[in-house]
Amino acid sequence: MDEKHNNFFVKVFELYNKFGIKSVTMDDVSHELGISKKTLYECIEDKSELVKHVMQMVYKFHGDKLEAIANSGLTAIEELMEVNKYMTGMVKELNPTLLYDLRKYYPSLFTELMEGQRRRMHEAIRKNLEKGQEQGLYRKEMNIDIISKLHMTRMEYRFSHDSFILNDIDSGQVMREIFIYHLHGIANEKGIKILNENLKTQWI
Repeated sequence: MDEKHNNFFVKVFELYNKFGIKSVTMDDVSHELGISKKTLYECIEDKSELVKHVMQMVYKFHGDKLEAIANSGLTAIEELMEVNKYMTGMVKELNPTLLYDLRKYYPSLFTELMEGQRRRMHEAIRKNLEKGQEQGLYRKEMNIDIISKLHMTRMEYRFSHDSFILNDIDSGQVMREIFIYHLHGIANEKGIKILNENLKTQWI
């Protein structure tokens, strides 16, 4: 994908995130981009194809950002703190209507994106657990396969808008508590000490 198409899809995503996918027509898109519908359809076959390209770009963008954090040379605990901070901001900016529309009107695409994200998330969690053990910050005796799946399930739970807990609790608070709960379950004494030191400066 070249820079021109990337900018094109970014603008469309902003429309989808503001109004929801269902409400945004191809007329709205052509108007926002300052091009005719004829020109738009020369680039994109239909709305379904446009939604697919836009959402694939968005998921890849966030996946690459999280991968960059993992490769930035931080300790395993610092890495998780940065990931948590990034995801909290991402969730805060995401309009729930967008995900609702994606799941309801484009179920195949939604499933494809979620499965890809699930595989990537599971691998990232496993790598962080292994890294933490190597750095002497996480419990040596824990079962990495089980813990990685448990944490992934908790993270996915955050995006379930059917969950009663989210009706009363701020999303940032939910993310924070999931994170701290996870760390207290996997970190050893040395890791907990580092966690508490960082919490004093990163979360007030």
